[in-house]
Amino acid sequence: MDKKPELLAPAGNTEAFYAAMESGADAVYLGLKDFNSRARAMNFSLKQLPAVLMEARKKGIKIYITLNTVIKNRELPLLINQLQHLQVLRPDALIIQDWGVAYLVRKYFPEMQLHASTQMGIHNSNGVNHAGALGFGRVICARELTMKELALVAKRTQTELEVFIHGALCYSISGMCLFSSYLGG
Repeated sequence: MDKKPELLAPAGNTEAFYAAMESGADAVYLGLKDFNSRARAMNFSLKQLPAVLMEARKKGIKIYITLNTVIKNRELPLLINQLQHLQVLRPDALIIQDWGVAYLVRKYFPEMQLHASTQMGIHNSNGVNHAGALGFGRVICARELTMKELALVAKRTQTELEVFIHGALCYSISGMCLFSSYLGG
């Protein structure tokens, strides 16, 4: 397993995307207009995404697309439409919160790489291993884990881990905060 850390930066708009690239990010995560937890950001349209991916690929920078909200049944047609577009565009991975979305991607778009969002609230090696067994290549650990707990999780899994260094709206348990939906939509 590669032990080199990846510097991953968020981009809520094209200006932030270029700033992340110019500042040395190895990868950038960004959301589309729908289905990401940064609803107040400008985000990206499906029309903007090809140019963003092309710029990133020229510089060897990975792009991860966030689909890290809970999806309601009425939203499924739009989600499937977006997944069809993303399948063609081939981002490096999708960051998923909803287990139902993971099921759809694995069943209908199996070549797409999945990362388990911190919004899934995965707190231990059993959760990481379960996500890995379901096809997630990376788990973004819950933010409230201590360094000691993270070390223990890393020791007990082969699945790649990601850790937030800072920034959280949830103040109790990752992925289980209703308050952020009131603030962010």
